[in-house]
Amino acid sequence: IKEGKEVRASDSYDTGRDISFLQLRSSAAEAPAKAYAALRAQAKSTHSLRLAALAVRVRAAKVGHFDEVIAAIDEMIKTLKDENTADIAKRDQCKEEYLKIESTSKDLTWKIKNNVAKIDKLTKLIELRTAQKEKTIQEIADVEEHMRQLTAMREEENGAFLDAKKEDQDAIDLLISAREALASYYSNHSVAMGEVQGSVKGAALLQQPEFNVSADQAPEADFTGKGHRKGEAKGIVSIMTMIIEDLNDEIKNGMKAEEETQLEYESQMDAAKKLREELVAKKVGLEEAIAKRGEEKEAETEDKTENEAALADETQYKASIKNDCDWIIGAFEKRAAARVSEMDGLAGAKEFLVGYQPPSQEASLLEQRQGAKPFDDAALAKVRFLGMRR
Repeated sequence: IKEGKEVRASDSYDTGRDISFLQLRSSAAEAPAKAYAALRAQAKSTHSLRLAALAVRVRAAKVGHFDEVIAAIDEMIKTLKDENTADIAKRDQCKEEYLKIESTSKDLTWKIKNNVAKIDKLTKLIELRTAQKEKTIQEIADVEEHMRQLTAMREEENGAFLDAKKEDQDAIDLLISAREALASYYSNHSVAMGEVQGSVKGAALLQQPEFNVSADQAPEADFTGKGHRKGEAKGIVSIMTMIIEDLNDEIKNGMKAEEETQLEYESQMDAAKKLREELVAKKVGLEEAIAKRGEEKEAETEDKTENEAALADETQYKASIKNDCDWIIGAFEKRAAARVSEMDGLAGAKEFLVGYQPPSQEASLLEQRQGAKPFDDAALAKVRFLGMRR
Protein backbone atom coordinates (compact mmCIF):
# COMPACT_ATOMS: atom_id res chain seq x y z
CA ILE A 1 0.00 0.00 0.00
CA LYS A 2 1.40 3.40 -1.00
CA GLU A 3 0.73 6.34 1.29
CA GLY A 4 -1.69 9.03 0.05
CA LYS A 5 -2.73 7.15 -3.06
CA GLU A 6 -5.65 5.06 -4.15
CA VAL A 7 -5.14 1.36 -3.51
CA ARG A 8 -7.27 -1.22 -5.25
CA ALA A 9 -7.59 -4.71 -3.76
CA SER A 10 -9.48 -7.77 -4.83
CA ASP A 11 -11.04 -9.88 -2.19
CA SER A 12 -13.45 -12.71 -2.62
CA TYR A 13 -14.99 -12.32 0.80
CA ASP A 14 -17.99 -14.47 0.13
CA THR A 15 -19.53 -11.80 -2.14
CA GLY A 16 -17.13 -12.18 -4.98
CA ARG A 17 -17.23 -8.37 -5.63
CA ASP A 18 -14.25 -6.02 -6.05
CA ILE A 19 -13.99 -3.25 -3.43
CA SER A 20 -12.03 0.05 -3.80
CA PHE A 21 -10.82 2.17 -0.85
CA LEU A 22 -9.39 5.72 -0.81
CA GLN A 23 -7.04 6.06 2.06
CA LEU A 24 -5.26 9.26 2.99
CA ARG A 25 -2.44 8.32 5.25
CA SER A 26 -0.31 11.13 6.48
CA SER A 27 3.20 10.93 7.58
CA ALA A 28 4.36 12.92 10.56
CA ALA A 29 5.39 15.85 8.36
CA GLU A 30 2.58 15.77 5.83
CA ALA A 31 -0.38 15.95 8.26
CA PRO A 32 0.15 19.50 9.59
CA ALA A 33 1.45 20.70 6.25
CA LYS A 34 -1.66 19.62 4.38
CA ALA A 35 -3.93 20.95 7.14
CA TYR A 36 -2.06 24.26 7.02
CA ALA A 37 -2.35 24.41 3.24
CA ALA A 38 -6.10 23.75 3.39
CA LEU A 39 -6.67 26.44 6.03
CA ARG A 40 -4.40 28.94 4.29
CA ALA A 41 -6.17 28.48 0.97
CA GLN A 42 -9.61 29.08 2.50
CA ALA A 43 -8.34 31.98 4.60
CA LYS A 44 -7.02 33.62 1.48
CA SER A 45 -10.18 33.06 -0.56
CA THR A 46 -12.51 34.19 2.23
CA HIS A 47 -10.21 36.86 3.68
CA SER A 48 -10.65 35.21 7.09
CA LEU A 49 -8.16 36.35 9.70
CA ARG A 50 -9.27 33.68 12.14
CA LEU A 51 -8.59 30.92 9.62
CA ALA A 52 -5.17 32.42 8.94
CA ALA A 53 -4.44 32.51 12.68
CA LEU A 54 -5.59 28.93 13.04
CA ALA A 55 -3.45 27.89 10.08
CA VAL A 56 -0.39 29.33 11.80
CA ARG A 57 -1.32 27.44 14.92
CA VAL A 58 -1.68 24.20 12.95
CA ARG A 59 1.68 24.70 11.30
CA ALA A 60 3.30 25.17 14.67
CA ALA A 61 1.68 22.10 16.18
CA LYS A 62 4.03 19.32 17.23
CA VAL A 63 3.69 15.89 15.79
CA GLY A 64 1.50 13.71 17.96
CA HIS A 65 0.00 16.74 19.76
CA PHE A 66 -2.88 17.59 17.40
CA ASP A 67 -5.61 17.26 20.01
CA GLU A 68 -5.49 20.92 20.99
CA VAL A 69 -5.54 22.03 17.37
CA ILE A 70 -8.40 19.69 16.57
CA ALA A 71 -10.27 21.06 19.62
CA ALA A 72 -9.62 24.59 18.35
CA ILE A 73 -10.98 23.57 14.94
CA ASP A 74 -14.08 22.09 16.57
CA GLU A 75 -14.56 25.27 18.59
CA MET A 76 -14.26 27.39 15.48
CA ILE A 77 -16.72 25.17 13.63
CA LYS A 78 -19.13 25.63 16.55
CA THR A 79 -18.51 29.39 16.44
CA LEU A 80 -19.28 29.44 12.71
CA LYS A 81 -22.48 27.50 13.26
CA ASP A 82 -23.48 29.88 16.07
CA GLU A 83 -22.72 32.83 13.81
CA ASN A 84 -24.85 31.31 11.09
CA THR A 85 -27.71 30.79 13.54
CA ALA A 86 -27.31 34.36 14.83
CA ASP A 87 -27.24 35.75 11.28
CA ILE A 88 -30.41 33.87 10.40
CA ALA A 89 -32.12 35.12 13.56
CA LYS A 90 -30.94 38.68 12.96
CA ARG A 91 -31.96 38.61 9.31
CA ASP A 92 -35.38 37.19 10.14
CA GLN A 93 -35.80 39.67 12.97
CA CYS A 94 -34.92 42.58 10.69
CA LYS A 95 -37.31 41.39 8.00
CA GLU A 96 -40.02 40.96 10.60
CA GLU A 97 -39.34 44.40 12.07
CA TYR A 98 -39.36 45.95 8.59
CA LEU A 99 -42.72 44.28 7.89
CA LYS A 100 -44.11 45.47 11.23
CA ILE A 101 -42.85 49.01 10.62
CA GLU A 102 -44.30 49.04 7.12
CA SER A 103 -47.66 47.68 8.31
CA THR A 104 -47.81 50.05 11.29
CA SER A 105 -46.73 53.03 9.17
CA LYS A 106 -49.37 52.28 6.54
CA ASP A 107 -52.01 51.96 9.24
CA LEU A 108 -50.92 55.21 10.91
CA THR A 109 -50.77 57.00 7.56
CA TRP A 110 -54.30 55.82 6.81
CA LYS A 111 -55.47 56.96 10.26
CA ILE A 112 -53.84 60.37 9.81
CA LYS A 113 -55.51 60.72 6.42
CA ASN A 114 -58.85 59.93 8.04
CA ASN A 115 -58.05 62.36 10.87
CA VAL A 116 -57.42 65.14 8.36
CA ALA A 117 -60.60 64.32 6.43
CA LYS A 118 -62.71 64.26 9.60
CA ILE A 119 -61.16 67.47 10.90
CA ASP A 120 -61.92 69.18 7.58
CA LYS A 121 -65.50 67.88 7.71
CA LEU A 122 -65.96 69.04 11.29
CA THR A 123 -64.45 72.43 10.45
CA LYS A 124 -66.94 72.88 7.60
CA LEU A 125 -69.81 71.79 9.85
CA ILE A 126 -68.73 74.24 12.53
CA GLU A 127 -68.51 77.02 9.95
CA LEU A 128 -71.97 76.11 8.60
CA ARG A 129 -73.54 75.97 12.07
CA THR A 130 -71.81 79.22 13.01
CA ALA A 131 -73.25 80.93 9.92
CA GLN A 132 -76.69 79.52 10.76
CA LYS A 133 -76.34 80.76 14.32
CA GLU A 134 -75.41 84.26 13.14
CA LYS A 135 -78.41 84.25 10.79
CA THR A 136 -80.65 83.07 13.63
CA ILE A 137 -79.33 85.80 15.90
CA GLN A 138 -80.16 88.36 13.20
CA GLU A 139 -83.64 86.85 12.80
CA ILE A 140 -84.16 87.10 16.57
CA ALA A 141 -83.11 90.75 16.41
CA ASP A 142 -85.52 91.34 13.50
CA VAL A 143 -88.39 89.72 15.42
CA GLU A 144 -87.58 91.76 18.50
CA GLU A 145 -87.50 94.92 16.38
CA HIS A 146 -90.85 93.97 14.85
CA MET A 147 -92.25 93.44 18.34
CA ARG A 148 -90.86 96.80 19.40
CA GLN A 149 -92.48 98.50 16.42
CA LEU A 150 -95.80 96.73 17.05
CA THR A 151 -95.70 97.86 20.68
CA ALA A 152 -94.78 101.41 19.74
CA MET A 153 -97.56 101.55 17.14
CA ARG A 154 -100.02 100.05 19.61
CA GLU A 155 -99.04 102.57 22.25
CA GLU A 156 -99.38 105.37 19.72
CA GLU A 157 -102.80 104.15 18.61
CA ASN A 158 -103.91 103.66 22.19
CA GLY A 159 -102.71 107.16 23.05
CA ALA A 160 -104.67 108.61 20.12
CA PHE A 161 -107.72 106.64 21.23
CA LEU A 162 -107.44 107.87 24.79
CA ASP A 163 -106.97 111.46 23.61
CA ALA A 164 -110.00 111.24 21.30
CA LYS A 165 -112.03 109.59 24.02
CA LYS A 166 -111.06 112.31 26.49
CA GLU A 167 -111.94 115.02 24.00
CA ASP A 168 -115.29 113.41 23.33
CA GLN A 169 -115.92 112.93 27.02
CA ASP A 170 -114.98 116.53 27.74
CA ALA A 171 -117.33 117.69 24.99
CA ILE A 172 -120.09 115.52 26.36
CA ASP A 173 -119.56 116.93 29.83
CA LEU A 174 -119.61 120.48 28.45
CA LEU A 175 -122.75 119.86 26.41
CA ILE A 176 -124.46 118.23 29.33
CA SER A 177 -123.59 121.22 31.52
CA ALA A 178 -124.90 123.67 28.88
CA ARG A 179 -128.02 121.63 28.37
CA GLU A 180 -128.66 121.47 32.08
CA ALA A 181 -128.07 125.21 32.44
CA LEU A 182 -130.51 126.00 29.64
CA ALA A 183 -133.08 123.60 30.95
CA SER A 184 -132.61 125.00 34.45
CA TYR A 185 -133.32 128.56 33.19
CA TYR A 186 -136.67 127.58 31.80
CA SER A 187 -137.44 125.44 34.76
CA ASN A 188 -136.62 128.24 37.19
CA HIS A 189 -138.98 130.54 35.31
CA SER A 190 -141.72 127.99 35.13
CA VAL A 191 -141.54 127.73 31.35
CA ALA A 192 -142.40 124.27 30.06
CA MET A 193 -140.31 123.26 27.10
CA GLY A 194 -142.09 120.04 26.36
CA GLU A 195 -140.53 116.81 25.23
CA VAL A 196 -136.97 117.16 23.94
CA GLN A 197 -136.25 115.27 20.75
CA GLY A 198 -132.79 113.87 20.31
CA SER A 199 -132.98 110.16 20.00
CA VAL A 200 -134.26 110.12 16.42
CA LYS A 201 -131.61 110.85 13.84
CA GLY A 202 -132.53 112.99 10.93
CA ALA A 203 -135.27 114.77 12.83
CA ALA A 204 -135.68 118.51 12.37
CA LEU A 205 -133.12 120.48 14.28
CA LEU A 206 -135.72 123.09 15.29
CA GLN A 207 -139.23 122.46 16.59
CA GLN A 208 -141.75 124.37 14.46
CA PRO A 209 -144.18 126.53 16.50
CA GLU A 210 -147.79 125.48 16.73
CA PHE A 211 -150.38 128.02 15.55
CA ASN A 212 -153.94 128.29 16.98
CA VAL A 213 -155.06 130.20 13.98
CA SER A 214 -154.24 130.08 10.37
CA ALA A 215 -150.75 130.81 9.36
CA ASP A 216 -152.06 133.52 7.07
CA GLN A 217 -153.78 135.35 9.88
CA ALA A 218 -151.84 138.33 11.20
CA PRO A 219 -150.63 138.04 14.79
CA GLU A 220 -151.99 140.10 17.53
CA ALA A 221 -149.84 142.96 18.69
CA ASP A 222 -149.16 141.71 22.15
CA PHE A 223 -145.73 141.94 23.89
CA THR A 224 -143.87 138.62 24.41
CA GLY A 225 -143.07 137.14 27.81
CA LYS A 226 -140.05 135.19 29.18
CA GLY A 227 -141.02 132.00 27.44
CA HIS A 228 -141.51 133.40 23.99
CA ARG A 229 -138.31 131.63 22.75
CA LYS A 230 -138.86 128.33 24.43
CA GLY A 231 -139.28 126.65 21.07
CA GLU A 232 -135.87 127.71 19.93
CA ALA A 233 -134.38 126.74 23.27
CA LYS A 234 -136.00 123.37 22.96
CA GLY A 235 -134.38 122.91 19.55
CA ILE A 236 -130.99 123.83 20.96
CA VAL A 237 -131.40 121.34 23.78
CA SER A 238 -132.41 118.70 21.26
CA ILE A 239 -129.32 119.42 19.19
CA MET A 240 -127.15 119.20 22.29
CA THR A 241 -128.74 115.89 23.15
CA MET A 242 -128.16 114.56 19.65
CA ILE A 243 -124.55 115.69 19.76
CA ILE A 244 -124.09 114.06 23.14
CA GLU A 245 -125.52 110.85 21.76
CA ASP A 246 -123.27 111.04 18.73
CA LEU A 247 -120.27 111.60 20.93
CA ASN A 248 -121.26 108.64 23.10
CA ASP A 249 -121.62 106.55 19.95
CA GLU A 250 -118.22 107.74 18.79
CA ILE A 251 -116.72 106.77 22.13
CA LYS A 252 -118.38 103.34 21.93
CA ASN A 253 -117.18 102.79 18.38
CA GLY A 254 -113.73 103.97 19.37
CA MET A 255 -113.64 101.57 22.26
CA LYS A 256 -114.77 98.72 20.01
CA ALA A 257 -112.10 99.58 17.46
CA GLU A 258 -109.58 99.89 20.26
CA GLU A 259 -110.53 96.45 21.52
CA GLU A 260 -110.21 94.93 18.04
CA THR A 261 -106.90 96.67 17.50
CA GLN A 262 -105.67 95.45 20.89
CA LEU A 263 -106.71 91.89 20.09
CA GLU A 264 -104.92 92.08 16.73
CA TYR A 265 -101.86 93.48 18.45
CA GLU A 266 -101.91 90.72 21.04
CA SER A 267 -102.30 88.11 18.29
CA GLN A 268 -99.35 89.53 16.38
CA MET A 269 -97.30 89.75 19.56
CA ASP A 270 -98.12 86.16 20.47
CA ALA A 271 -96.99 85.02 17.01
CA ALA A 272 -93.85 87.12 17.29
CA LYS A 273 -93.09 85.78 20.77
CA LYS A 274 -93.60 82.21 19.57
CA LEU A 275 -91.32 82.82 16.61
CA ARG A 276 -88.74 84.37 18.89
CA GLU A 277 -88.88 81.39 21.24
CA GLU A 278 -88.38 79.04 18.28
CA LEU A 279 -85.45 81.10 17.05
CA VAL A 280 -83.91 81.21 20.53
CA ALA A 281 -84.29 77.42 20.82
CA LYS A 282 -82.73 77.07 17.38
CA LYS A 283 -79.86 79.31 18.44
CA VAL A 284 -79.30 77.24 21.59
CA GLY A 285 -79.37 74.04 19.53
CA LEU A 286 -76.85 75.47 17.08
CA GLU A 287 -74.59 76.55 19.93
CA GLU A 288 -74.74 73.04 21.41
CA ALA A 289 -74.02 71.52 18.00
CA ILE A 290 -71.07 73.87 17.51
CA ALA A 291 -69.73 73.00 20.97
CA LYS A 292 -70.13 69.27 20.32
CA ARG A 293 -68.47 69.47 16.92
CA GLY A 294 -65.73 71.56 18.51
CA GLU A 295 -65.10 68.83 21.08
CA GLU A 296 -65.06 66.19 18.35
CA LYS A 297 -62.63 68.29 16.33
CA GLU A 298 -60.39 68.76 19.36
CA ALA A 299 -60.42 65.01 20.08
CA GLU A 300 -59.73 64.23 16.42
CA THR A 301 -56.88 66.74 16.40
CA GLU A 302 -55.38 65.12 19.50
CA ASP A 303 -55.74 61.70 17.88
CA LYS A 304 -54.07 63.01 14.75
CA THR A 305 -51.22 64.41 16.83
CA GLU A 306 -50.78 61.05 18.58
CA ASN A 307 -50.83 59.20 15.25
CA GLU A 308 -48.29 61.59 13.77
CA ALA A 309 -46.07 61.10 16.83
CA ALA A 310 -46.41 57.32 16.53
CA LEU A 311 -45.57 57.50 12.82
CA ALA A 312 -42.53 59.64 13.63
CA ASP A 313 -41.48 57.04 16.21
CA GLU A 314 -41.79 54.28 13.63
CA THR A 315 -39.75 56.30 11.15
CA GLN A 316 -37.13 57.04 13.79
CA TYR A 317 -37.01 53.39 14.88
CA LYS A 318 -36.59 52.25 11.29
CA ALA A 319 -33.76 54.73 10.85
CA SER A 320 -32.10 53.42 14.02
CA ILE A 321 -32.05 49.81 12.76
CA LYS A 322 -31.63 50.55 9.06
CA ASN A 323 -27.82 50.40 8.92
CA ASP A 324 -27.54 47.12 10.82
CA CYS A 325 -30.55 45.49 9.18
CA ASP A 326 -29.66 46.60 5.67
CA TRP A 327 -26.15 45.31 6.25
CA ILE A 328 -27.19 41.89 7.56
CA ILE A 329 -29.84 41.44 4.86
CA GLY A 330 -27.47 42.55 2.12
CA ALA A 331 -24.45 40.62 3.40
CA PHE A 332 -26.27 37.50 4.58
CA GLU A 333 -25.68 35.37 1.50
CA LYS A 334 -22.08 36.46 1.19
CA ARG A 335 -21.42 35.79 4.87
CA ALA A 336 -23.13 32.39 4.65
CA ALA A 337 -21.04 31.43 1.63
CA ALA A 338 -17.87 32.58 3.38
CA ARG A 339 -18.76 30.50 6.42
CA VAL A 340 -19.32 27.47 4.21
CA SER A 341 -15.88 27.98 2.72
CA GLU A 342 -14.39 28.43 6.17
CA MET A 343 -16.08 25.30 7.42
CA ASP A 344 -14.89 23.38 4.36
CA GLY A 345 -11.32 24.46 5.14
CA LEU A 346 -11.74 23.53 8.78
CA ALA A 347 -13.26 20.16 7.92
CA GLY A 348 -10.45 19.42 5.45
CA ALA A 349 -7.77 20.40 7.94
CA LYS A 350 -9.39 18.30 10.63
CA GLU A 351 -9.52 15.33 8.31
CA PHE A 352 -5.80 15.62 7.60
CA LEU A 353 -4.99 15.84 11.29
CA VAL A 354 -7.36 13.10 12.37
CA GLY A 355 -6.17 10.87 9.52
CA TYR A 356 -2.61 10.89 10.87
CA GLN A 357 -1.54 7.61 12.56
CA PRO A 358 1.65 6.95 14.53
CA PRO A 359 4.37 4.83 12.78
CA SER A 360 3.88 1.84 15.06
CA GLN A 361 0.40 1.39 13.70
CA GLU A 362 1.25 1.76 10.05
CA ALA A 363 0.07 -1.40 8.36
CA SER A 364 -1.70 -2.41 5.30
CA LEU A 365 -5.44 -2.04 5.46
CA LEU A 366 -5.95 -4.47 2.64
CA GLU A 367 -5.17 -8.09 2.77
CA GLN A 368 -5.13 -10.41 -0.19
CA ARG A 369 -6.92 -13.68 0.31
CA GLN A 370 -4.00 -15.36 -1.45
CA GLY A 371 -1.71 -14.46 1.55
CA ALA A 372 -0.98 -16.64 4.49
CA LYS A 373 -2.86 -14.44 6.93
CA PRO A 374 -6.51 -15.23 7.54
CA PHE A 375 -9.16 -12.59 6.85
CA ASP A 376 -9.67 -10.29 9.88
CA ASP A 377 -13.28 -9.22 10.29
CA ALA A 378 -12.27 -6.47 12.77
CA ALA A 379 -9.71 -4.86 10.51
CA LEU A 380 -12.24 -2.78 8.58
CA ALA A 381 -13.65 -1.20 11.71
CA LYS A 382 -10.22 -0.08 12.86
CA VAL A 383 -9.43 1.92 9.71
CA ARG A 384 -10.57 5.55 8.96
CA PHE A 385 -11.63 5.95 5.36
CA LEU A 386 -11.61 9.33 3.65
CA GLY A 387 -13.30 8.14 0.56
CA MET A 388 -14.77 5.02 -0.88
CA ARG A 389 -15.94 4.21 -4.33
CA ARG A 390 -16.96 1.03 -6.09
